[in-house]
Amino acid sequence: FCPSFLIKVFPSEKGWPFPKFYGACGRAIVMEDAGLPLDSFLSHSWLERAELALAVIKIAKQLTSNLDHWGLYITEIALDNFAVSNGTVRLEDASHIIVVDLLQSNIKGKC
Repeated sequence: FCPSFLIKVFPSEKGWPFPKFYGACGRAIVMEDAGLPLDSFLSHSWLERAELALAVIKIAKQLTSNLDHWGLYITEIALDNFAVSNGTVRLEDASHIIVVDLLQSNIKGKC
């Protein structure tokens, strides 16, 4: 899938952890500023880093176990794929995601 397609199909307005998609033209896509990269928080307090880690775990759970019965599996996990704005963590790089229809597969979307 094209990253902009994923962000349109799984919009932030419906609770998905992606930045808001504004539009696309050719190879350029326009999205909201998702904030600072997650790796810019490495020197912050242990408590703040733990809260951000918990937010990333919640994103992983949401992507694999949701009411829409879609499994979104990140194939390249890196700190710079996530961004933080006002304490909210979002997945800003959707280029390495596999989408699975959990109703049509043998994969169980439970963590």
